[in-house]
Amino acid sequence: MNVLLQVGWTWYPSVVIGFGVWTISYILTIRHGSPTPLVCQIAFHFGTFVGLLALVSPLDKLGDEYLFSAHMLQHLLLIFITAPLWLVGTPGWLIDRIIPQQRKPWVIRLASPISTFVVFVSVLWFWHIPFIYEMAQESEAVHALEHLSFIGAALVGWWPVAGPETSEIIKPQPPVRILYLFLLAIPCTSLAAVLTFAHTPMYSFYVTAPHIFGLNALQDQHLGGLLMWLPTHMILLLALGITFINWFKASEHSPELDLVDSRP
Repeated sequence: MNVLLQVGWTWYPSVVIGFGVWTISYILTIRHGSPTPLVCQIAFHFGTFVGLLALVSPLDKLGDEYLFSAHMLQHLLLIFITAPLWLVGTPGWLIDRIIPQQRKPWVIRLASPISTFVVFVSVLWFWHIPFIYEMAQESEAVHALEHLSFIGAALVGWWPVAGPETSEIIKPQPPVRILYLFLLAIPCTSLAAVLTFAHTPMYSFYVTAPHIFGLNALQDQHLGGLLMWLPTHMILLLALGITFINWFKASEHSPELDLVDSRP
């Protein structure tokens, strides 16, 4: 109970200022650009709110000092909620504006489904390698890099599904997006299975950490694996369902499917 009383909000200046500048920049840019639907603006700001909540709420200290499962939940909020909502809220003209013309060929290659898949999966698995994970726990600078790379990789990984189309970056067709989401679930499931079915704790940091909520290190790790397993699949399934429904609606209104008999 004494430990729980010590867990509070962590208002890191770098996080608060960073999210504040991010939000103000978005508002000012949207105001001086082409009209952006209100629902997109709400999605962007809600993604920012969730990201801020993940990094300054008691969840941050719980994950940093006590619970692997809390750390997993924090990462999931950043990767599977904040990142895709930021993409949903970003109009295509804004991407065209901020990417230099000489960098666009590189960005186009990076935005291809194969590239985005490799980046997302590589970063996700890299930071869960035990000695890399332990390094991030011991160093605040490495920990900050971990969070930034998770957000960056998630923005790349969600691009084929939630990213906007620009004048030069074209999103893949709906069947490819559906296949992409299905394939994306496989490495997430594999990592979750490794964490959930392990017979010994993989991260010594949490073995020596104070045990709260009646969880030992192995039980905490299993809970973290389940958090990666079930919520992520629900979000991926939701994205797949939305993609399919939008595809179905678009096909209904496609001019190519509206066969009109013009004969007298």
